[in-house]
Amino acid sequence: MKRWLYILILCLAGCIDGRSKQDKNKQLQEKLAMTDTTEITVRIPSKVSGKKLEITLPRCFFNPDMKIQLVNGKVERKGLTIIYPLPTFSGFPNNEETILQCPDFNKPITGLGVGILYPKIGQTTLEYGNYWLKQQSYQYSVIEKRNNQILYNVGVGGKLAIFADQSDKNQEDISIEFWPYDAGNADSPFPDQIEVHSVFNKEFTIGYTIYTSKFLHGKHKPLANQWYFADALIDIYKHNESLLDHPEIVQGFIENNNRILDYIHQHSKVVN
Repeated sequence: MKRWLYILILCLAGCIDGRSKQDKNKQLQEKLAMTDTTEITVRIPSKVSGKKLEITLPRCFFNPDMKIQLVNGKVERKGLTIIYPLPTFSGFPNNEETILQCPDFNKPITGLGVGILYPKIGQTTLEYGNYWLKQQSYQYSVIEKRNNQILYNVGVGGKLAIFADQSDKNQEDISIEFWPYDAGNADSPFPDQIEVHSVFNKEFTIGYTIYTSKFLHGKHKPLANQWYFADALIDIYKHNESLLDHPEIVQGFIENNNRILDYIHQHSKVVN
């Protein structure tokens, strides 16, 4: 009788855990990847040349469900996401220690997307200077022009965008997209999340989200008397001002992006 009871318990246990052996193995591999400090190199091929961007970091920094079949310690993909604790890019490096150790997936995280720049259809070269505007002009419409800057609507949802070309203060073309603060919808989280895209190494791109201090806590939060470019963006729209009258805010995003580019350069190289 006891023997049959034991068999029944095993059967029930198997029925409760309906995952297949393949699913269980996949979850185990993902869990191991979250703490794996073995360095791997992810190679991204350019769309306009024979060049390839190689990024080398510990396995735990890459998306744990990313399929990796290493060949001589390298894997080739069209794009990737590098994982960091949520505040990392908001005043980069928000916490310098975190970019040296595996992210804790039990806490809020954010991603740095790395991908390929595409030429226009029918072309084989890239157009720089407002790259995103030239590539996807149908998405943008001008709403303001002033002080040698242009502010655009993005689609029809109220999102705005501004572009800054490569210059002596700006390493690469950069795109900043944001929802302006709206007193009628003050609880909306969207204005506190600013999307940034940047050219990287001429033929590639990175993308990430900047958070205002509303999403930052403890030692990650700017001091009350500390100027922070993302908070300043919120404040000017609270006072019915325009980003075009505050170039220092755009410069804050540019300088932050320059530091991120410097960091990625330290862990990458372009090969032919």
